[in-house]
Parts: sequence; C-alpha cells; structure tokens
Amino acid sequence: MRKKDMREKWPGYPRVPKPPEEPVEVGVARLSDVETRSVGWLWPGRVPAGKVTLLVGDPGRGKSLIALDMAARVTTGALWPDEEHSRAKPGAFEARPEAPHPRGSVVLLSAEDDAADTVRPRLEAAGGDPRRVLVVRAVRRAGAAGEGLFSLARDAEVLEACIRELGDVRLVVLDPVSAYLAGAAANSHTDARAVLAPVRAVAGRTGVAVVAISHLTKKSDAAAMYRAMGSLAFVATARAVWAVGPDRGTAGRLLLLPLKCNLAGDVTGLAYRIVPSALRPDVPVLAWEAGPVALSAEEALDTRANATTRREQAGIWLERVLAGGPVPAAEVERRARAAGIALVTLRRAKRELGVRTYRTGFEMPWLLKLPGEGADPGGSAPSSHLYHPREGESDTDGRGCP
Repeated sequence: MRKKDMREKWPGYPRVPKPPEEPVEVGVARLSDVETRSVGWLWPGRVPAGKVTLLVGDPGRGKSLIALDMAARVTTGALWPDEEHSRAKPGAFEARPEAPHPRGSVVLLSAEDDAADTVRPRLEAAGGDPRRVLVVRAVRRAGAAGEGLFSLARDAEVLEACIRELGDVRLVVLDPVSAYLAGAAANSHTDARAVLAPVRAVAGRTGVAVVAISHLTKKSDAAAMYRAMGSLAFVATARAVWAVGPDRGTAGRLLLLPLKCNLAGDVTGLAYRIVPSALRPDVPVLAWEAGPVALSAEEALDTRANATTRREQAGIWLERVLAGGPVPAAEVERRARAAGIALVTLRRAKRELGVRTYRTGFEMPWLLKLPGEGADPGGSAPSSHLYHPREGESDTDGRGCP
C-alpha cells in the first residue's frame, strides 16, 4: 500500500516532513564565450603545462631519476632528451645565456628520498641548478602541535601561493603521490578524485606542469592502464600517463613509454640507462638514447601481451615433454618448476592443448598425454586437472592446478 493511501486510511499515520532544500547555484558558461587557446607544453608532446602527468613503474626503474632529470632541464633551460643536439654526456649540459628553453623553478615534494644525500646530489649530477628547486619539507598548521606532512586536499591553496610567490615555477613533482593523500583511500575512486581535483585546479590556474609518481600493482594479468597503484581516477585525471619498464631484450636498458596522452598525437617512447655520474661515480644519472622506441607499454610491463607469450612458450615446452608418450603428472610439475614455468601458466597451456589426464588403475599415479595418443587405458580425470587431488586437498593448493 502506498504511503498516500495509508495516510488516508489511518489519519494518525506519521507524516515525515521533507528536509528544507538548500539553495544550489550552478556555474555555467556559454561555450561561445570561452576563449580558446592552444595546449602548452613543458616537455613538447610528452608533459603538458597546466595539467597533471602521471609517471608509473616498478621500484628501481628510475622514476625519481626521470623527475630529477626533468627538474635539472627546467632549472637550466636545457633541451629535452628527444630534441636535436640534446645527446650530451650525462651531467654535461649547463646553464648558458642561450638556453633553448626558458629557465624556471621547480617545487619538489619528495617523501622517500633525503634532500641532503640523495635529491641534491642527483640533481647536481644531472646538471641542475639547486638554487631554483624548492623542497617542501612539512606544513605547520595553526593550532596544531608540530609539523605535518603536506596534504594535496588541504594544502593545495598553500601550494598555489608558493607557486605565485616564486613567480617562475614551471614544474611541480609529487614523489610519490600516494604519500600526500592524508588518509584518503587511494583505491577509492571518490577519494582519489576529491584529492586530485584541487591539484588539477592549481595546475590549470597557474600553468604549471604537475608530475605525479606512482608505483605499479602486481597484477601482471591486468591491462597496463589498470596497473597504476590506487584508483583508476589517478589515470583518468592525468592528461598524460607515462610508464617505465625494462627492455627485456637488452640488459640494463630501460624504457619510457606512453600509456595515455590525450593532448598529443601519436607519440613514441624513449630508451635510457642508469649510469654513474661523470662528476660523482657514486651518484646515478640517466643516459638517454637517440631515436624513438616503438614498443608498447603492454609489452614492456609484462601484462596480458607477455602473459600470452608465456602461455605459448609453456605449450611448446609441454608438447616436447609429452612427445615421447605419457608422463606422470608429478614429474611434469617438477620439470615445469625447474624450467621456470609457473603452474598456473602450465595449467592454461595444458587446457589449450587439450592434454588428457588419466591413470591406469586405482592408487596408480596420474599421467598426462597429448590428445589423439590412443584411448585412456583407465579412468580419465577432468581435463582441467594436472593431477587428481586426494580427499581433503584443494585443486589450487599449490601442488596441483585446475
């Protein structure tokens, strides 16, 4: 029965008053009144000015070094790695009166590296001017005891005031961005957008490029776009997303590859190595290679594209093992481990090949054989098993796989 009918039938039926509606104003603009402008770039075609750029990758791949390399070039006005005549010896580019780009200042928020023994030595080794880099150490709030960590949500206005006071800031680095969420849930789409919105607004109002660094998740079977740590809102908010990963064909060679670049056309990746500085061998710097890299981020990050390759390789290996006839399932598993093949990969390869699992009698070991190699002499296990689990065992307990 509807509430209206219930009130008519029983006069005493409670009436719940509607809460008073608060006045809401909607900010609108006629599109014809919006003044058009071209997209500005800090690093042409790669890092847009006035926008958020996300740099993602596993630890040890040089994400922070890339950020400091960028900072060094901003403070000296040096050419970018992919620009003509920029193939200088690491640490060799210096501030010159005829610097090809405007020199600028950098605001650096680094929660993981010490400014004294890591950040400054690496910046100087890359040829940067430390006088033009402002390191945000902490924030002191009125009424609070002591100092606190900078918060993107609460302190965006402070960041903007700092940018405007310096006057020539061209780059802000958040390393890593997850350190400045101040309790917000990184995996929450709503929280992530609420935290990133003020920073994006500051970038838009000041024209400063914001580079946020993030790690990757361990979900190697996920698309590269979904492997950035935290909510997808981080990727969605950024106008450019770059991924770093190893060149699996060349030891020591690392790749910077486009994952998303909404504001540019087709862009290619770049290759680099982490090498000792010519000035201080104990301090690493980047040595950029000439020429573009056409490899995709999917391939470099070992996501689904490489997962397929591993499965295909496991299938070839399994065919060779079973080419001479049936082999005990336990022996196949042992040899697979020795060959570096994960059981989950072996299971998928087995399923794709249609490999049969059977045994010749009760209490006899389970055997694997290629399809078409004659009828099973005994009972046949479901084709999804590498072996038949004993009572009480799980099909996915690590010893056998479905």
